[in-house]
Amino acid sequence: MSASKEQHDESNELSTAQMILLFCIFSFLLVWLGDTFTAVVGIIGEIIIFVFAYNEKHKLID
Repeated sequence: MSASKEQHDESNELSTAQMILLFCIFSFLLVWLGDTFTAVVGIIGEIIIFVFAYNEKHKLID
């Protein structure tokens, strides 16, 4: 029973493809709805957030 719970917990995480798709959608919205400054700062902030999320998932950097 604990094995199925572990599988269920892991299935709640986003796949890498889903993370990339969300990144592209958020970037597009920032560029489309914001001015240049907002888009640049928003995309930099978005990169930082997604790098930390990707690192948490794959444990690349300790």
